[in-house]
Amino acid sequence: MKEKVAIVTKAGLTEIKERIAIVDEIRNDGNFDVYELKVGDEYKDDTAIAVVFGGDGTMLEAVREAKGRDISFFGVNLGNLGFLTSCEKNESAKNIVKALKERKCAERMLLCGSIDGNYFQALNEVVIKSATSRPIYVDLYIDGNFVDCYHSDGAIVASPTGSTAYSLSAGGPIVAPSVDALTINPICPHSLHSRPLVVGANSKIVLSLHGSETASVFADGKFVFSAKDGDEIVVNKSENKAKFIIANNDDFYKKLLQKMNRWGVTSR
Repeated sequence: MKEKVAIVTKAGLTEIKERIAIVDEIRNDGNFDVYELKVGDEYKDDTAIAVVFGGDGTMLEAVREAKGRDISFFGVNLGNLGFLTSCEKNESAKNIVKALKERKCAERMLLCGSIDGNYFQALNEVVIKSATSRPIYVDLYIDGNFVDCYHSDGAIVASPTGSTAYSLSAGGPIVAPSVDALTINPICPHSLHSRPLVVGANSKIVLSLHGSETASVFADGKFVFSAKDGDEIVVNKSENKAKFIIANNDDFYKKLLQKMNRWGVTSR
């Protein structure tokens, strides 16, 4: 029986020659039932693999739309950084098909967030951020214990995958994907003592907003809810995991050096 493969492509990139060659190779192999899917659309129920063309933002959206389905993801970088993707666009199409057939996967932690009984999921991070230019007051609790009150622009709770994203830009630590931990990082705290924290992955993290300022809650950069005085954002490790198909040798530290240690301006 053929495995159903969704081809997910960022808008405006469908005519790139490397993408066309890779998709043709997958179709012509004969082992896959291939269909095209727009970013943000829902997968067919029996989808086994999603081949995603774009950058990290496209990968995050593709994973988000899986909504608990057992889908393995393979990303081809057509964007800027491509830290979440499996290979670059100049990778051999035959090698990509070989990787899809072997389907050797690395599992990544997902985060489960909730506010007022409304649940959502994230691969990288859950963020509470001031809705204005003024700082907000956020009380941090871990497993029911009060830890700190952040007077800041907000706070980031990140998975190991997300530790190299927004959290890193805000001064947080890099955590290897194999480490079972979460990071909590205040955004521009108006304090000398509020520092990033690394806690066990099974911790229950509560961010409690208080004061007159309102805030916005984001999951992987996408707005999910507004928050007001007294609202609590609960974040912990999800029971679900994201599966990423490995191409060649998946060396986290080599990728970190190549993609994060760049000099000069970012291409537009």
